[in-house]
Amino acid sequence: MSDSLVLTGVKDVRKHTGTEMLRLNPKGGGDTFQLKRWWVEGGVSTVYEDATVFNVTTAIGTVKLALATSMSTNVRIDHDGSFNFTFIGVNELSRAALYTDTFELIEHYVFPSISGGKVMTVTPAGGSVRPAVTPPPSDSSDSSDSSDSSAPTYDVTVTIDSANGSSGYILSGDVTGENSAINLSVGDTLSITNNLNAHPLFIKTASSTGTGDQVSEGTVTGQGSTNSEVTWDTAGVTPGTYYYQCSAHLDMNGEIVVS
Repeated sequence: MSDSLVLTGVKDVRKHTGTEMLRLNPKGGGDTFQLKRWWVEGGVSTVYEDATVFNVTTAIGTVKLALATSMSTNVRIDHDGSFNFTFIGVNELSRAALYTDTFELIEHYVFPSISGGKVMTVTPAGGSVRPAVTPPPSDSSDSSDSSDSSAPTYDVTVTIDSANGSSGYILSGDVTGENSAINLSVGDTLSITNNLNAHPLFIKTASSTGTGDQVSEGTVTGQGSTNSEVTWDTAGVTPGTYYYQCSAHLDMNGEIVVS
């Protein structure tokens, strides 16, 4: 099944074509929920955001879709029936997030008013996963193909197991060396695994510290990783020079050249 609706302001739902998306009201009253800003990690104090929240329910489970709305918001939301969403005609809306039914973050979305282009999907390191249909057990008697067809495949795979102090990532895998350039063709998927337990890794449009300048084209997951992988699907990415960068040390970076 699938569902579609238009949200105006913080609560006005129109042109609703199905039953999967249901707007919620907080138990304490009001139209919006106070949610911790899902795009901010760490920090001294916690900042909360007013958000319109929908329960999205299918036969395989329920998730919550939260949108950082205002009275001027207008957006059409299409749901494909498998907890994937398309946002159309986004106006006065900069961010949204997908949670489990118990408000554990799965992924979040950055809209063009911030990303400057396409809707950007961000999957945080250690995030939860969507409900999914459990596949039937495999027939152990059939050993004709022992490969794991469910494992993700990447065009370029790089691992970072060591560093030169705070001045360089040491790469191994398809690309080797210190702060070496990584060359991709548009449409390639890159995987960089940071095993340092430090030096948060980001893919950026410019060499800079902090969490700014993150790529907004293609699909990137795991930004800020210190002990897992960052992946970047470059389908639709503008050819040019990008960077893998430590958010704490300016010199720890290398070019990613997409052609």
